[in-house]
Amino acid sequence: MAKRKISAKDLLKDIRSGLDDTQIMGKYQLTPVQLENIFGKLVDADFITVVELHERARLSESQVTKAFVEAQRAIDELD
Repeated sequence: MAKRKISAKDLLKDIRSGLDDTQIMGKYQLTPVQLENIFGKLVDADFITVVELHERARLSESQVTKAFVEAQRAIDELD
């Protein structure tokens, strides 16, 4: 199988624009393992920091939490 080239510049732009892991995997046709490997290469090359990657993940988790809280409020209002 031939290796594909993914532009680090384009990938970083997508990461920083807020695409989550699922969206990135879909756009670049990556498996979760491939995505993790690419993240590692980006960190090793000093294109992105581990902190930036963790902040991105934390933001996604907080967005999920917010969605559940808002859904529960809507349910409570219906009762």
